[in-house]
Amino acid sequence: MHVALTIASVLCLFPPPGPAQLKSLKVETLPLAKSRSWSRPCWSPDGKTIYYTASDFDGIWAYSTIEGKSVQITSDRGSGDGFSISADGARIAYRRALSGPLPGERLQEAVVRNVAGGTASILMSGKLISPPSFVRSDVVYSVGGKLQGVSAGVQRAGAVSILGIEDTRIAILRNGVKSLIDPLGNGSYRWPSLSPDGSRLVACEMDRGAFVADADGSHPLRIGRRDAPAWTRDGRWLIYMADRDDGSAILSSEIACVSPDGKVSGELTATSGRIEMYPRCSPVSDAIVCSTLEGEILVITYGEASR
Repeated sequence: MHVALTIASVLCLFPPPGPAQLKSLKVETLPLAKSRSWSRPCWSPDGKTIYYTASDFDGIWAYSTIEGKSVQITSDRGSGDGFSISADGARIAYRRALSGPLPGERLQEAVVRNVAGGTASILMSGKLISPPSFVRSDVVYSVGGKLQGVSAGVQRAGAVSILGIEDTRIAILRNGVKSLIDPLGNGSYRWPSLSPDGSRLVACEMDRGAFVADADGSHPLRIGRRDAPAWTRDGRWLIYMADRDDGSAILSSEIACVSPDGKVSGELTATSGRIEMYPRCSPVSDAIVCSTLEGEILVITYGEASR
């Protein structure tokens, strides 16, 4: 009986993707100004806005997919390096860099800004502040490794949230308590992401590639090198950058897909003259947003086709 239950649990963890394959239907380039090199786009929770930054991370911009227009949210230094959007899309939280009173001294501030009104509040100033994240309506961050901003409501909720990377480990929040997990053992991790239903985790280890695990990091399954993986909105596929480098620079990169069990994969782009990176999937439609090494922002519409 125990063996049967274990097998059933594994099958539930990695449901079959079905008799289909993803294919790219359309690729569009956002009509953004050529004055900056744009990078790291992501979707708003309602899928109507694409947020992005510049290659130096100094500022955050928003592009409305409805109006076809861009606005700058902030020009704060370093603000584009790990920002978070509230579930209702009304607020944005980020960390900005400041010059300290001493030569060469660097300070940080955790900031929450209203997207519509532009008013901002400073949550914390100091050193070693992590990029803030929205967990329900709370803005959660760490100062010197100590968690801040968790309300009693989040403590009772019980769901797992990803806070980012801390000391090369994956920082997760469960029942209001932060822990650093090391799914593969003695790992150095990046790009952690929860599946849409919150039951699974995907991340990459610097030397051992990508893996899919339970949300708490248990039962990891390695799926090969799949850089910057992101879940599709139904959790049936992972979208990633299939890149090649020489140890110091990216030589090529396409947007590709793989099933969470690593058994089915394919390319969504095949462009010799363009390097596509850091895909993120819309939470409401079959669309992917990514940046290029040349500084463009692309939207890729995808669909399923029979294999």
